[in-house]
This record gives sequence, structure tokens and C-alpha cells, in this order.
Amino acid sequence: MLRILTGRAGDGKTETVLREICALADAGKEGSILLVPEQYSHEYERRLVRAGGNRISLFAEVLSFTRLSNRVFAAAGGLAEPYLDDGGRLLVMSGALEAVSSRLKVYSRPSRKAEFLNGLIATADELKAYGVSPEALERAAEAAGGNLGDKLRDLSLLYATYGAMTARGAADPRDRLTKLADCLEEYGFAEGRHIFIDGFTDFTPQEERVLSRLLEQAEEVTLTLVWDGLKNTTGEEEAVFAQSRRAAARLMAMAARRGIEARFVHPQGEKRERDAALRHLERHFFSDGAVFPEDAGSVSIFEANTAFSEAEYAAAKILELTRKSGYRYRDIAVCARSFGDYTGIVENVFEQYGVPVYLSEKSDILQKPVFTLILSALETIRSGYRHEELFRYLKTGLTDLTPEECDTLENYVLKWDLKGGQWTGASDWTLHPDGYGKPFGDKELERLQELNRIREKVRGPLRDLAQRSGDARTAGGQAEALYGFLEGIGLAERLKEKTEAFYAGGQKQLAEEYGQLWDILCGALDQCVSLLGDSPMEPEEFSRLLRLLLSQYQVGTIPVSLDRVAAGDITRMARRDVKCLILLGAGDGMLPLTTEAAGVLTDEDRKTLSRLGLTLAPTAGERLQRELFILYTALSLPSERLYISYPAESAGGEILRPSFAVGRLRVMLPGAGFLREREGDGSFRTGAAAPCLNYFAADPERRGALESLGDLPGIRDGIAAVCGAAAFTRGRLSPFAVSALYGRRVRMSASRADRFQSCRFAYFLQYGLKAEARSPAGFEAPEAGSFVHYVLQQVIEEAQRSGGFGGLSPERLRELSARAADRYTREVLGSLEDKDARFRYLYSRMHQTVDTVVENVAEELRESEFTPLGFEISFGEGGTLPPIELTQDGITLSISGAVDRADGWEGEDGKLYLRVVDYKTGRKALDYTEVFNGLGVQLFLYLFALERGGKELFGKEVVPAGAFYLPARDVILREEERDGEELSKKRDKALTRSGILLNDPNVLEAMERGAASGTTRFLPVRKGAPEGSLAGREGFVFLRRHVEKLMRDIAKELGRGAIQADPYTRGPRRCACDFCEYKEACWFDEGAGEDRKRYLRKISQEEFWTILGKEEEP
Repeated sequence: MLRILTGRAGDGKTETVLREICALADAGKEGSILLVPEQYSHEYERRLVRAGGNRISLFAEVLSFTRLSNRVFAAAGGLAEPYLDDGGRLLVMSGALEAVSSRLKVYSRPSRKAEFLNGLIATADELKAYGVSPEALERAAEAAGGNLGDKLRDLSLLYATYGAMTARGAADPRDRLTKLADCLEEYGFAEGRHIFIDGFTDFTPQEERVLSRLLEQAEEVTLTLVWDGLKNTTGEEEAVFAQSRRAAARLMAMAARRGIEARFVHPQGEKRERDAALRHLERHFFSDGAVFPEDAGSVSIFEANTAFSEAEYAAAKILELTRKSGYRYRDIAVCARSFGDYTGIVENVFEQYGVPVYLSEKSDILQKPVFTLILSALETIRSGYRHEELFRYLKTGLTDLTPEECDTLENYVLKWDLKGGQWTGASDWTLHPDGYGKPFGDKELERLQELNRIREKVRGPLRDLAQRSGDARTAGGQAEALYGFLEGIGLAERLKEKTEAFYAGGQKQLAEEYGQLWDILCGALDQCVSLLGDSPMEPEEFSRLLRLLLSQYQVGTIPVSLDRVAAGDITRMARRDVKCLILLGAGDGMLPLTTEAAGVLTDEDRKTLSRLGLTLAPTAGERLQRELFILYTALSLPSERLYISYPAESAGGEILRPSFAVGRLRVMLPGAGFLREREGDGSFRTGAAAPCLNYFAADPERRGALESLGDLPGIRDGIAAVCGAAAFTRGRLSPFAVSALYGRRVRMSASRADRFQSCRFAYFLQYGLKAEARSPAGFEAPEAGSFVHYVLQQVIEEAQRSGGFGGLSPERLRELSARAADRYTREVLGSLEDKDARFRYLYSRMHQTVDTVVENVAEELRESEFTPLGFEISFGEGGTLPPIELTQDGITLSISGAVDRADGWEGEDGKLYLRVVDYKTGRKALDYTEVFNGLGVQLFLYLFALERGGKELFGKEVVPAGAFYLPARDVILREEERDGEELSKKRDKALTRSGILLNDPNVLEAMERGAASGTTRFLPVRKGAPEGSLAGREGFVFLRRHVEKLMRDIAKELGRGAIQADPYTRGPRRCACDFCEYKEACWFDEGAGEDRKRYLRKISQEEFWTILGKEEEP
């Protein structure tokens, strides 16, 4: 006999079933079976025991279709037959695709991505579930013809091949129900039993075949369906219950064909107690939408700004319910239609609010560190130790490297872009840890020794894995090689330690997950060996297949304690006894969810197949009906309170609309609560300590109230911390901190002064905290500058030894330049063979550049009576000259530096007129605005340092004659500009010096013939405007005084602990922040605290000298 127990949600169907099972047990009737969906089996077991007591298990059991098959196979035989898991199925489908790819048309060049293979598996599952054989699909292909015919023919071939492969080895678990039905036909497992079926909405043909066997054998089958079968339904309500109605019709027809009595039964007895507003909602939401005239305080709607706010509101509401209304955590559930979008948010927020939660979601196994380690190790070998893969492997925390060792190694690897043979070669690393051109000392040698020790720790296991996998020629051999690697690094022991640490730290759910990982991994490798053991396979193919294989596994856990909030997808919450439900994500397109059919068949394909007599999975219309039923389930799930929320904005700031359900709820329940976060004050965040403190501290007015509680025991430290963070400014360094970081005697250089005047905070990070941005060693500006300096110095010195440039031909100059460049390569770069293509290209470009610059400098010095007196003349501790020192407010600046080149000429007065030359590979030029504000004073610091110590160094009184930048860069010309005369003019213009010269005709003429009259080729003096780059002797006095004032200002600021973020800016396209390497650490926020940009007003040359003339002696 078949009884179909119909009724709406809450009408008492499940209670009726449980009561009848208990009545049979009381009568001594054994063997009752309660058949339920797999995901609800645990909940039903609890409810059955609660209804019938502990002895009920002697008379009845809860089974899913899978567990029912196990019970039948255990009794009839076949339980020991191996079945593929999800990973094994993917491997077999991949093999089937490979085997027949040459015979396919539509899928002749198939994707090997997991998504496509999963689509094929989903299609095979669909075909099996609806009883469609490969032969039937082939006939449909013939009838359909065209492109669809080719597609169906391909799928038929793949389907048949997949079936043949599973028939030869482990079986496909989707065939289990077919085998169960066959077994039930021969073995009367259900004879005389009472079968109860609850929790299903409808059944696949495969499941219906099993049900038909149970109907034939059982004494009675009772099945529940959510459908008011005694009432005529229309419109949306008809759509909601359409699945149940169709299932009931098919089951009644099935019984009729077998001559089995069948009838509908409506549950008699107590209905589930439910709040009046919620009962009204369940009855009228999808029917007439009638308005509930009474108070509806049990329902509340919240419009959150973001999904994160939704989770915060949910956590705060849970705390309120448990504290003020006496609910237990287990009385409350949190769900969403697509809960995967909320899993991470809920987990983090609920931990912050102290809400215990069980996430009824399986987590993606590829996100677990253990599988990241494995896949990254294989990719590291395959990619030749590329940085991304290598350090993804090392940063899992499952190797024997400490975090400090990992950081040290990564800095060096990034600096030198090490990969391939640089990792696997036998010789030690010898490159300087800090980059090109840096001197080696004992400290640097120790660092290098430590780096080579760490390198060996890393490459040893990877080298063994590479050798083993390279020697292996089969899939089984590759799996064994990987297993040997995992044993070698002690992965099983490390996972055990992690699991124990999670248990000790109270993270029980995480501990449960980690406890499964090793077994899952071993099971996956076993699948490889059993399914593909002797198949030829190279390491790269194995790595790809292993990723596909592991992508099929998930990690799930059971609740680690009973009193926890349950959270998950609506479909996993449906059978829970929930008093309060919090429904997240009630946005348009999210509830109901817009879904696509699984597999590779489209809705149009399914419609065509239906016309050809092959009915498959639900169509788009039927999927919508399913989504409406899921919404109905959610609305009818709670018995006492319902909270619905939706985000107003997406994570990317896109405006989102609420679901139609929200609007209908507000119309039907005008007395329901409604809150918009943007219109409220966010006070719901005050329910937990940490969010409460953050809430009060975020607003200055509320912060005052919080600070008044600062003496309360237990929260004093927390209040102080959040108030301090909320009122955070960069502040100032204390005198003690200034002394600790800089000392009272502070080393200063031109580049340091530039950094300080650019931004105080950047200076603090670089020279106070010694923070360094990671940067690769390359032929960039600093390295290129060193190269040009070296070559120019070597060539000029050789020219002086040869009697000057007058006796050197262009060919000889190029020879000297090439010799110096080769010497630099040997002494500094080591070799160009191990450098990448970009480095070699930049080096060759600089080689051309230095030839051009050498030629230009030679021509200049031939025209000048000034001769080079020295190169890299240093002043400072250990330098050629002592440092420049000045003291201000207790801080002594010790200024040091090195002059690229100093040229001199002895005047008729017997004094040495000195000019300093600074080589610049970039586009640096004299800028009066910058010099006035303390930026780019390098030239003048050098000039005045030589003026101060020049007599001791050169034996004559020194007179500043000028300071200028020499552009040491190549000139990029268009093709039509490359004739000899035009080329020379363009190069002269690009290499014109930039700086300030002494306005003395004799001095200018000595520098370059014709300069006194404004006719020059090299110097920044032009006819008709000679004053532009010229200054009198008094001007140099003013300039020296101004530079000293700038240095004293720096000392004063350092002494008072200035670290504010005050980057200079000269408009929208020129700001110190634009190319600051500390931007990510700074988080500059204009107007927050003392964060302010310093706008540098343009200072003309005339105004510059006028202001300097009015400054007083410091």
C-alpha cells in the first residue's frame, strides 16, 4: 500500500511519520525504515531518537539512498565492490576523452580544465539519473541531425566509453541506484517492512525505479510531500508546489500499474506551533498576498550597506536573542541561497562577536595549505624554480623553513631573479645580498653563507622529487615519487602537529578538517595508482591531472558541540527545528537564485531531446519552480522569528536591488521592522566587546563616553587601544626615540636631505626604521649611474696621463671606453651570461650611451682651460675631506658625500676656481623652486664642501666657480634626424649642462671658449640671456647661507621628532607620493591627523635670488 502524506510546511507530516514509527516500535514491529535525503540524515536520527527514545534503534533506522544500497548489498552481496570517488570519476572521464578525442567532432579539441570535465560528468550523471542509455542518445543524434546531432553523437561516444572504463574497474557511484533496483528485484529486502519516506521534493527516474521495488515488497510505504493536495492552488502557489504535484502523480501512476492501493492522506493532529505573522506569511505569500493587520514584530528586514554589515547585524542579533530572549544558539540558524558567498565573512565576523557557529558547508580543498604545498612543489620543478610557485610552496608553513628564513631567502631571490640553473647548479651563490656594486665585508659574507644554507634546505627535497619524478615513466611511478617526497619532508607529522595545535587553541572545526587531509591525499594518490598505474605519464601531465583530481574533493565536518548556530545554504537547513532564522543575501538575482543547468547540454538541447522522447533534468521553467519552493521553505522554516537582510552595494561598489520577496514582505506585513543601515547609527554593533569598542572609538563624540570608562577593570587596555587607534596620528618621536633611531649626531647626505624635504614620514621609514622596499638588482638608474661614473673616470684619467684629450682620436676614445666598460663588467657584474635578455639589452644601450657621453666630455674639455682635479672626492668619516658639521637644538648633522668630478682653473689672482660636475643618467636639471625648498641641493653641498676644505686638498684658496649636472644619457632620434650635422646639434642640446656658474667673463671664457659672449656649445649660457644660469660672487654667498639654513631646519625638525606625512606636490602630476616606494606602508590620507601635502609655489630665478639676498645669517 502507498500512502502519500501531503500538507503544507508545518502541517505535521514529519511528526506524523515519527509518531507512526514509534507506534510500530511500541507494538514490537521491527524493521521500519525512514528514508531521507543524505544531507538530512543526521538531523532525522536525532529527531527519531528524541521521539522514540534510545531503544528506537532496535526497531527502526534512518537511511539515505546510499546507505540503503549498502544495507541491501551487505545482505545480498556486492558491498565489497569498489566505487570511484569524485576524483576517480574525473580521472576516468579524462581518460575517456583522451581515448576517443580523434573520433569527436564538436569536442575534437577538448579542454582539459576541471570545469569542462565536471560538465561532462554532470551530463553523464543526468543521463544515468533519467535512464538514458548511450544507444538512446545515439538514436536521438541521428534524429536531431546538424550541429546538435554531432554534439549528441560525441556525448554518446564519451558516455559509452566512460561506462566501459568504469565497468572494467571501480564502478561509478551513480550506477549504485540502478544496481540497487536490480538487487531488490531479486532479493526481497523490503518484504513485510514499513517504509517511510520524508524530506524529498521529487525523485529522478533512477530513484523512482528503486521506489517501485520497495512498493512491490513493503507492507506499506508512506511518503510525505509538501503540497496541499486537498486544495486547488493557482498562480505562484501552483508553481511552488508543482514539483511535488508531478512527483505525486507519477507515484500514483506507478502504484496503479502494479495494482497497489494508493491514497492521499492529510496529517491529523497537532500542527507545528508558529508565530501568527509567520503562519500568515507561509499561507499567503505565494497565494493572495493578503495583508496581516496585526503587529508583526517577529519579522524584521535590514538593508545593510555591504555583505559584511549583514553578517555583523546577524551576529549582533544572535547575541541579543540569546541574552534578552532566552534562546539557545542551537535555536537559531543563519542561511542564504548561495551561502558560499558568505562563508568567509560569517566565519570571521562571528568569531569577532564571540558567536559559536557550525558552518554546514564543505570547504574547497585546494585552498588548504597541504594541497597548495603539493601542487606548488610540482609546479616549482616544472617552471624551473620560478619565484611565484617556489614561494607559494615555502609559505604554506609546512616546510622546515622559519618565516624569517623564508623572508631572507625571498629578498635575495627577488633581488637577483634567481631561477633554473641558479638554483640547481652545484656552485654556491656569490652575488652580493644588496645588489650590484656593493662592497663585501665580513657581515655580507656571513649573510651569503646563511643564504646558501637556507638554499640547500629548500632545494634538497625538491631536487629529490625532480629526480624521482623524472625517472618515473608511469602515473603510478609519479604518484610514488610524490609520496616519497611527502614522507621526506615529514608532511604527515606536520599535519598531526597542526591538528593538535588547533585543538589546543579551541579551533575544533579546523582541527577536524586538518585531521582528514592526509587520508584524502593518500586516497587520491591511490586512485592514481589503481586507475592509471601503468599508463605512461610525464611529470607535467601528472601535475595537471593531480590538480584536476584534488579539485574534486571537499572537507566536511560534523558539529563539534550541540549548542552552536547552524549556518549554511537554505537547502541544507530545510529539515532543522529552527526557532529563529536569519536569512542573508535577499537581493535581486540572489533570492530566488538565477541558475544554469549543470552539464554541457543547454535548455534548448533538452527541449529538443524532450520532443524526441528523452526527458532529462529540469528546464529553465522547472528550475524557477524549484527556486520558488526553496524560498517558500526558507520563509516557512522558523517558528518564532524571521530576520531578512540584503546588501545595498556589492563589494565593488555596484548598487544592488532587493529581491521581490522583500517588497512583498513589507506590503504584507506593514507592522514588520525595517531598518536601513545608512539611516541608523550602527549601534547594533555594541553587542560584543571588540565591535562595541570600535563603534564608540570611531566617532569623536562617542569616543568621549568610552574614555570615561577607561578605569573599569578588565576593559581598560581594550578601551585605551581602540581610542588610541581611532585618534591615531603619526605624532612625533620622543627625544628618547630620536636618539635611539638616529642618535644625537645624525649622518646626513644630499640624498637623505632630499628624502627628508620630500616627506618626513618617508625619511623616518627609510633611515629611522631602515625599511627597504624589495627591488630586483638590475641595470636601472643607480646601477647605470655607477657604470657611467666608472667609465668616465677611467677614460678621463687615462686621457690626462696621455697629455689630455687633444691627442686622442675618436677611435682611441672608443677603445678606452670599451676597455673601461669591460673592466667594470668583470669586477662588478661578474658575467653577462647569466643575466636575462632585458638586462643585456639595457647594458648594451648604456654602452652606446657612455660612448656618446665620453665623446661629448672630451670635446668639452678640449675647449676648456678647466681640468679635472679629482673624481669621487669624498667628504665625511673616512673620506678625503672631513664631514661638514653643524649643530641645531641638540642635533648635530654630519654631512657627507662624494663629488663625481671636480674641475679647476687657476686665475690670474692665483686662486683656484673650482666647479663641481655631477653625472645624471636621468633627466635631472636645475630647478630653482626645488633648490629653494631644499630639494636638489646636492650640487651646492658638494661645491661648498670643497670650498671649505679645498685649500688643504689643493693647496690654494678655492673660489666657487659653478656647479652643474652633466646629462649622461643617450639621445633617441627619429630616422630623418640622423645625418651628421643634425645628429650633432640634437646631441649637444640634449647634453647641455644645467646649473649655476660664476658670472665672471674670465672664468666663463676659461670654462668654454665663447662663453663670455654667450656663445657656447656645452655650458648653460646663451647669447642674449646670460644671466639665466649665472650668479655673482655675492650670489654664491647667499646660496651657501641658504643651504646652511636648510640643513639647520632639518636638524631642528629631526630634533623635535617630526615624522608627519607631508609629501611635497607641485600640481596633479608632480607629487612626492607618485613614485614613493613606501606608498603601501604609508597609507597617506589627506586631512587625517597631520597628513598634509606641501604645495610648492613656483619660484622664478629672479625671485629666488631676491629672497636669498634678504635672508639673514643663520
